[in-house]
Formats: sequence, C-alpha cells, structure tokens
Amino acid sequence: MRKFVLLALLAGVASWIYFEDDGKGTAVTSAGNSSSSAVQNTSTLAARNECLTGKPGTGVILAVASDYELRSAPGEESERIKNIKASESLGRTHYHRVDTSTSVRHLCVDGDWAQVQIASPEWLTHVVGWVPNTVLRQIERTASGTHVYVESDFFWDSDTIQYKPEIVAVVNKIAEEHDGCSRLDTGTVALSSSRSKPNDPVFFITCGTGSRLFNVWFRPSDADKTFKAPPAITRGDAIVACENAAKSSATHPSTVDFSRIMDVAFWAREDGRASLESTFTAKNSFNLELKYKIRCLFDSNTLIEANVVEAG
Repeated sequence: MRKFVLLALLAGVASWIYFEDDGKGTAVTSAGNSSSSAVQNTSTLAARNECLTGKPGTGVILAVASDYELRSAPGEESERIKNIKASESLGRTHYHRVDTSTSVRHLCVDGDWAQVQIASPEWLTHVVGWVPNTVLRQIERTASGTHVYVESDFFWDSDTIQYKPEIVAVVNKIAEEHDGCSRLDTGTVALSSSRSKPNDPVFFITCGTGSRLFNVWFRPSDADKTFKAPPAITRGDAIVACENAAKSSATHPSTVDFSRIMDVAFWAREDGRASLESTFTAKNSFNLELKYKIRCLFDSNTLIEANVVEAG
C-alpha cells in the first residue's frame, strides 16, 4: 500500500496548500486588500441568497472542468485569493484554487463569471471565490441521482491512463451500487501494488468521508461485477462472536466474564467491515483472575481477527 500512502499525502498537501482554513469560516484575501468586501461569509450568503456583485446564481452543485485560482471579484485581472496560512508555512505565496477533484456550489453570476463555494471535499466549504463560467460544467446524474463521473474528474498517471474507459465505467458502477460510495474521491484511484500481478492489474478507490474512509478494489474488467456491499454484522451478533473468541483464548473458558454493556464499543462501515471492543475477566493458569481487553474485527458476519491483551 506504499503507493496509496504517497498519493494520499500528495493529495493532502495539495489540498492543504490551496484550501487551508483561516479559522474564521471565510475565504481570505491578502492583508490590506481593498476588495476584501467581496469575500463574503458563505453561510450568510447562502441563507440570504444575496450577492454583493452580480445576481444570485442557481445554487446547484457543479463540477470543475479545469484548474483555476479563485479571484476576489469577477475578472481575470482581479486579485487572486491568497492562502495566508499555506504561504506563511511554506515560505512562498500560494493561492486558493479549484480543480477537477472539486465540486462547487453556484452562488452568484456576473456576466461570464460565477462566484462559487467549495462543496466537496466537505472540509473546504469555507472557500469562496470567482471563476470564469468556462471553468464549470454541469454534473450528469443517473435516474437515481447518482453523480456520473467522466474522464476529466480523474487524475491519470502511467498506471491508470491506459485503462481510462474501463476505470471510469467501473467507478460509476461502484458509485451507483455501493451504499458507502455515494461520496468517493476520484483523485485516489491508483494501482494496488500488493494485489496486482503481472498482466492482472488491480486498482482501488477511496469512498466515504472523515473517519469512515475505506477502499474498494477492482479490476478494469469488472464493469459486469456487482459492487453492492454485504451488510455488516449486528452489534448483538458481534458481542456473541467476540465473547466466544474470548473464551477460546482463555486458559479456563468457564471463568470468562465478558462485559456486554459497560466496556463495549462497536462500529460498522458501509463496506460490511465492523469492529467490537470490550473487556472480560478470566482465571489464568495460576488460578488468578485477570482483566483483559479484546478487539474483534468482522467482515460481514465473519470474524477475521481477534486480539486479546491484558488490561493495564
């Protein structure tokens, strides 16, 4: 997974460079900029549907067709919106920008220009600025409302570029069928070094948001495959399975007293993976009662891993 980590870091750096929050929930311009009044509080703007320049836009979510550095006002000569934190941290000037991995909300329009607010990634929604209308494009959707991705939504490298049509087709199938992939990051598509074999490439894409990120692996020929994820195990069934695992690990299984309420932590993801953590007491080979922690990992209803350590 070395390549995935590298790509994630690169994507994170790029996002941080251009979209670092200024801590106030607003887009920022350089200090002393007389056009700073054009940078509006995004929540107020959206709520009031007001525009300091031009007229209200459609309010719909649009895709970005090409990279562009956001302007503080309509016009190519308008000042670019400086990313103050990134500039100070890196020692050179950086500006807020949008690219093909970004989607935006159409706030205002002034002739050939549109004011937009970042819609995704969700942690960049404080960023607002002006772009030419030509930078934006409508998002095609399926009958069920799922985003239809096109080649320009992806970052292509030497591993993926020869499989463009196949990858686009499979990713759209994943987005349509996988319950946890209604939000996915096309910028994470990459070759899996651990799962690929000569003449048998395997790729992955990252779905979800925040702490609920997960990867879906696929081959270019998987357009006919079903990507609907199996349901995760229920909390009750996970407790039973984890308790049995605790008994299997104990020297004296009959002495196991498994915590089913107080120390139980359970989570499940949309890809069918789930985890349960709890504690139990049991007697060891010296007939001393000790307390242990246990963590059970499930893939759907199958227990795939159980780790037991003595509680400190």
